[in-house]
Amino acid sequence: MISTFTGPRTQAEQRYSGARVAQMQALSEQREDYLRLVIDTIPTMAWSLLPDGALDFVNQRWLEYSGLSLQQAIAEPTRIMHPEELPAIMAKWSAAIAAGQPYEGEMRLRRADGEYRWFLVRTVPLRDEQGRIVKWYGTSTEIEDRKRAEERLRQAAEELQALSRRLVALQEAERRALARELHDRLGETLTALSINLAMLKGSVQGDARATTRIEDSTALVKSTAAAIENIVAELRPPMLDDHGFAAAIGWYARQFTRRTGVAVSVQAAEHAPRRAPEVEMALFRIAQEALTNVAKHARAEHVAITLCGSPSEFVMSIADDGIGLPRSAQAPERPTLGLGLVTMRERAQAVGGAFMVEPLPKEVDAGAGTRLTVRIAL
Repeated sequence: MISTFTGPRTQAEQRYSGARVAQMQALSEQREDYLRLVIDTIPTMAWSLLPDGALDFVNQRWLEYSGLSLQQAIAEPTRIMHPEELPAIMAKWSAAIAAGQPYEGEMRLRRADGEYRWFLVRTVPLRDEQGRIVKWYGTSTEIEDRKRAEERLRQAAEELQALSRRLVALQEAERRALARELHDRLGETLTALSINLAMLKGSVQGDARATTRIEDSTALVKSTAAAIENIVAELRPPMLDDHGFAAAIGWYARQFTRRTGVAVSVQAAEHAPRRAPEVEMALFRIAQEALTNVAKHARAEHVAITLCGSPSEFVMSIADDGIGLPRSAQAPERPTLGLGLVTMRERAQAVGGAFMVEPLPKEVDAGAGTRLTVRIAL
């Protein structure tokens, strides 16, 4: 009796199970049709893909934008993508499918009239209770206005940077011209004046008062000549042209120490190769500006300038033991930087270098002080 009862019960269960599966399939198809209807009516371009990434549906907004039929869209899913970007897009999309991870990227899509416009494209997987991907759903949101605004900002930034570099170049040219004028004209005049005073001194022997006046005038001429020589060296240091950047910065460090009392040490490799003149001048001006900032703001007692290089890169580091930078100024790209730091950054970038300013690490000086670094690829 047990065996005769089991047969009919198993058949009933199978019929029930089959009906249940059919009912679930019908419900699933009904839900999918409803979901497609919702996707088809939203104002954003949307689509769905099979688990393997094959396109199986695009909504009405997508068809209106592309001007393609549903059959064309499914047959050629990459047809409206920009050909220049297609390889990179497909590589990234293939990696997302393989990893089962959402995809996000910006790309240009061709409109029905042939114009390409920028879109933000996102695709996410839908998983079942076992975690298997059963569908991919995606959207394309137009970002053309944002991209154009970004391009305008980029162009404005490039123009501003070009203007800044042009101003730096003009400033350097003016300094060079002024140094030449001071050296050639005033230097000759002071030399002639010194000779005249020496001759005049010989003609007033016995007149102590006149002799004293002439000696005072001679001393003033000498001090004026020395001051002009220092100004000329500041404007266009001849040592930079004759002996190179390391020698010039060593000379300037000694001059700086005499003026301010701040000790400056310079460490540089011996017999280092000369750099291009514009590179050496940019480095000298950056060091000059950095030491000026130290004198004005840092309240430092010591500054260490380190010059090191390799066949591919030259690095200049300037570290002080002062009070450090405000937190808002520790990132060189922020607009809160002072004009001096902005000028140093522009000088570095003008010769293909990278500029960075940061607080000293704690192991160096308990967090106090500032380090400025310039890296120039050779």
